[in-house]
Amino acid sequence: MREHIVNTEVGTLVVNICDEIVVNGELEWELQFKAKENIEKGGSIKILVPAYQHQRSEEYLQTYDYWKPNYIYAVGEEDDIKVDVRIEKVPSAFSHITGWVDSNRIAVVTLDNGLKEGQIIKIKFGGIDRPWLEGECTPSRVSQFSFRVNGTYLIYKVFIDKMGNGEYQEIKAFPLVKVVPDKAKRIVLTAPSIIKTDEEFNIDINVVDRFNNPIFDYDTDNFKLVIINLDTKEKTTITKVEDKFLGKASKEGFYEIIVEDTDLHVEKAVLLCDNSTDNLYWGDIHTHSNLTANIRDNDCGAYPSEGYLYAKEVSRLDYICISEQTFMFNEDRSVNVDKDTWNKIGTESDRFYEKGSLVTFPGIELHSKRGDTVVLFRDSLSSYEYPSEDVLDIGDMWKFYKGKEYLSIPHLHRYCNGRPRKDEQEQKFTGFDTQNWKEDNEHEVLCEIYSSQWGRFENDKHPMILKARANVEGNTVVDFLNSGKKWGTAANSDGHDGNPGYGGITGVYASEKTRESIFESLSSRKTLASTHPRTVIKFDINGYDMGSINEGDKSPRDINIKTIAPSNIKKVEVIRNGEVFCSESCTSNYMDITVTDREELYKDTYYYIRVVLENGHFGWTSPIWFI
Repeated sequence: MREHIVNTEVGTLVVNICDEIVVNGELEWELQFKAKENIEKGGSIKILVPAYQHQRSEEYLQTYDYWKPNYIYAVGEEDDIKVDVRIEKVPSAFSHITGWVDSNRIAVVTLDNGLKEGQIIKIKFGGIDRPWLEGECTPSRVSQFSFRVNGTYLIYKVFIDKMGNGEYQEIKAFPLVKVVPDKAKRIVLTAPSIIKTDEEFNIDINVVDRFNNPIFDYDTDNFKLVIINLDTKEKTTITKVEDKFLGKASKEGFYEIIVEDTDLHVEKAVLLCDNSTDNLYWGDIHTHSNLTANIRDNDCGAYPSEGYLYAKEVSRLDYICISEQTFMFNEDRSVNVDKDTWNKIGTESDRFYEKGSLVTFPGIELHSKRGDTVVLFRDSLSSYEYPSEDVLDIGDMWKFYKGKEYLSIPHLHRYCNGRPRKDEQEQKFTGFDTQNWKEDNEHEVLCEIYSSQWGRFENDKHPMILKARANVEGNTVVDFLNSGKKWGTAANSDGHDGNPGYGGITGVYASEKTRESIFESLSSRKTLASTHPRTVIKFDINGYDMGSINEGDKSPRDINIKTIAPSNIKKVEVIRNGEVFCSESCTSNYMDITVTDREELYKDTYYYIRVVLENGHFGWTSPIWFI
């Protein structure tokens, strides 16, 4: 630890803390305050400690059990200095946030008898020592996150109330504490999922620690990449030239890219070389920044700029929609998207939009009677009017933006009734009503089948093992498809920490990496959904593309599937009207098959593909309909 001294009119503050700490490392610090003038009775020092991540499952500060981590206490240098320490929650209009233990982020050290000139108090946090108990207590640990492109820092704030009247003066006592990644664990390769013969493509490399934090300064100059044609087993070695790894395929087929001669685990990139197929772009269209009110209230630094930089430089996304949450549209910024926030959403999205590199879509997430729905706008938000106060449900949004280009994308976790109160958000079954879902709209052509926050909502036959551990009967993608919805599939992170693409991602087949092209393909349901791996799935039936609705064709259906995944495939399943029509096992990471359905069609029928990987990950296509 290093000593940092700050002199003020009120007193001298000496902080002992590390300037740099490794993720998940032990954290402790001490703040010593020496009064230069008298502090009145009831005067206090308030310390706001930084949040590490959204909805952390442990307290940041506690005073009741010195055996446990995150214990904070204060003592006077003399016995007659009476000090009391209490913990306050960060203020929020959301009761569910104040109910979380990770909102315990404010320590208030009250000087009951005041403090005379020259007297000293010491405030200590963490470590394994307590008074008269050295080395016996559980250590406090810093976050597992160190993924900011511009550096991840802990920012502490100190305030002093000299008079004991509740009027605080901020004192910049703490230095910035940098949180750095752990040692290198894995190499993550990213390349275009669809390539053309003899066209050069770029291969990106991220070296990450065990927590998936990127190590930006890792030397990759000596890496040797190998491109393997999985059909012919032909290998081509490439090395870095002018800071780039450039690959090329001479013939159509399945390919994978690995790194040779390394002790690190390699997450390979996989590619399908197919001259007749559009590009496959990967994105996260349901993620948030601290422009969302309940994230801002317990923020770990999830600024929109950080999210866009992470998408481009770390998760290597092709497109993104940062969709900020709101219940209504008014000037109550404590819970809603106000006009100023609306403008910032649009400005930041436009600022980071770069054709051919990162496509950004502005968006919001509307909490309403029906449930939660992401609204993704095709164009700059400056061309969309700020919604009126009577836009309360998704149907109101459809009417308000009649004639405009946008998509509404529902997700199916528990109904929240449009109110920011925990008791209503956490009820398992209250409020869900299929009648709220009867209305269809041309703008609602996708549904979230998976998110990293909540889990998988495909059907009611699989376990709900993530945040949404229970579901409502009838509230699954298959249920809605069986009721006649014409929805394609999407998977997203629903992230709150500024790291989009860390979990679920949505693939889309499009001709160009532009807003116009990707939006058109999303609107046409040319999408894949994945729990994270970039599993390529090419799927057509009798030449009909994924996402299409086909009338009158009653002939036998040849179901053509090409798929390749970064890890071995366990099975490829054809789902017909919600049931497994055919399941093909696999012993490698790619497959090229055709399955024929010769049964006569008597009713509307849809098919989609589910790919199950040996490591437990899933990939889904959008359906193809025959009506």
